[in-house]
Amino acid sequence: MSVTGIDYEKCTGCRQCIVECIAIRLDMDEEQEKVVFVNPICSSCGHCIAVCPENAVLFKSMRDEPSTFEGVQDPSTLISYETMYRFMRAKRSIRQYKKKKIPKEIMEKVIDTMRYAPTGSNLRTMRCLIISDEEKIKTLSEAVQKELTKTFPEIYIKGLEVRRKRGRDPIFWNAPHIIILYSKTTTDYPNAIVALTYGMFAAQTLGLGTCWNGLSYSAMTENEEIRKDIAGVPGKVMGVMTIGYPSVKYFRAPPRPPLRIKGINELK
Repeated sequence: MSVTGIDYEKCTGCRQCIVECIAIRLDMDEEQEKVVFVNPICSSCGHCIAVCPENAVLFKSMRDEPSTFEGVQDPSTLISYETMYRFMRAKRSIRQYKKKKIPKEIMEKVIDTMRYAPTGSNLRTMRCLIISDEEKIKTLSEAVQKELTKTFPEIYIKGLEVRRKRGRDPIFWNAPHIIILYSKTTTDYPNAIVALTYGMFAAQTLGLGTCWNGLSYSAMTENEEIRKDIAGVPGKVMGVMTIGYPSVKYFRAPPRPPLRIKGINELK
């Protein structure tokens, strides 16, 4: 149980925590004129902590502290739509990397951002594995390629061979690091997609490039030996991405077709 009580000396009875709590854990005791707990279930989402103007919500064992900063009450003041739009349009899947390793303090910033990604029911069961050893990445790549020959079309496998002959790793693209998110439950699969997206955008602010790696995800999902013995993943693979310093620059954002939308014309 993470939220443990209310500091009644600070609480003004505004009821914001009651309205915000999705677990319907809090209510107002009209006789005592104070907020009380009516449900033992708590998802540890922290919304009651975030929404309380007086910082009156007590908690423990959350392994983190609340953070307040200029703009937290209105995130739209932190970055404009136009700036965010250009930043997102500039995001490319990087397949050309420098050999330079990412310093630990920089990698920690990327991972730290990923832990704040939203998850269903505030599920926090994902784990992260970073592979940086060049030989291990090479061995993993070779195992993935071998596994793909079992299910992928021959023309696709020939494409992998062409890239390999040109001196490029056709799976991990000579990236210096691989990030693998894993879990004991497949419920974390959509959570991993969101977390990796957070990491990709955080990496871009730090001069790094990333690429979602569906081929290795597919192989490790199908082959337990690759997942456990080669990659060293003790759970189910939820998502994989390469990360490193890009050795390529792009001069424009390529075109993408518009989404097909239903219902937009009903808006005024």
